Amino acid sequence: MVSRATARWSVVLGMAVLAAACVDPKTTPGPDRSSDTNATMVTWTDGKQAIQITCGMPGGCQNRALAMCKGNYTTLSMDNMPTRGDASVVRGTGTVVVRCA
Repeated sequence: MVSRATARWSVVLGMAVLAAACVDPKTTPGPDRSSDTNATMVTWTDGKQAIQITCGMPGGCQNRALAMCKGNYTTLSMDNMPTRGDASVVRGTGTVVVRCA
């Protein structure tokens, strides 16, 4: 039989894991562990500011772009983007350059 304390700790641990999985990506430049991304501000070929995001997992770059641009953005460049089932160790990290709309 499971004691009340063990059951309570199991529930608390489950809630902590769920909360960690639901963390929103960072809205400022720099590395973000929750989305496995790194964002930097760059000057694009037209001389205007843009955001370059590198990502290691599927959906990471898109989630970070949405967070940093607070919604709408335009994709300027995309290279080596991860998809489900890719071996990122072999493929390497993906990179996207976006500009907030």
